Amino acid sequence: MGVYKILFKLLMFSFLGLYAVSGYSLALSEAELKSYLNQPLDVRIELKTDEAADIDELKVEITQSVENYTSHYQLKYEVLKSGGVNILKITSSDVVREPIVEFTLDIGWSDGHVVRDYSFLIDPPRK
Repeated sequence: MGVYKILFKLLMFSFLGLYAVSGYSLALSEAELKSYLNQPLDVRIELKTDEAADIDELKVEITQSVENYTSHYQLKYEVLKSGGVNILKITSSDVVREPIVEFTLDIGWSDGHVVRDYSFLIDPPRK
């Protein structure tokens, strides 16, 4: 009986090792703030994906905390593709007058989901 158990376990582990998951992984790089206080918000986040990724199927949702009154700006996103790099560009239509902006980025696709909080302390323009 012991030999059959070992063979069964080896067989199961080999099947699990060969099992391929359909889908892809997605990672978000550090956010890069490209704007200053009293300017429209401009944030760039690199989307790091594997080669099988289809960026066009991403569902992006940007939410802001109800408790935090300083972050209530109309935020919109755009996926930029250049030179094999995918960038998620988040902008505001209004000028940001408060120095703190916070939002949650919720990205979903057919086989996965990523949620990440962002908080920015925005500097005044350099002279």
